[in-house]
Amino acid sequence: MLVAGHLRLDPAGHRVRAGDAEVALGPTEYRLLKFLMENQERVFARGQLLDQVWGRNVYVEERTVDVHIRRLRKALEPFACDSLVQTVRGSGYRFSTRPE
Repeated sequence: MLVAGHLRLDPAGHRVRAGDAEVALGPTEYRLLKFLMENQERVFARGQLLDQVWGRNVYVEERTVDVHIRRLRKALEPFACDSLVQTVRGSGYRFSTRPE
């Protein structure tokens, strides 16, 4: 179980909960959140996220990461958890419970 504040990700059950509510995520957003939560406080460039979440043998544009980060934040927003996925200007993205 990965826990950050009131956000919980259950890898065995493949579910994400914020408090008592279930967070509906697509498969890519789920994998992205899982990877970021497993590596909290570390900053990852788009290319690193593509390799880790999409896989090395898949060709997609780096800006695809931005689209999925936006979708992930939108899904987390009703639960006030969108600020956990942070943009690090000029570097990439990180998952952090500390304010930006």
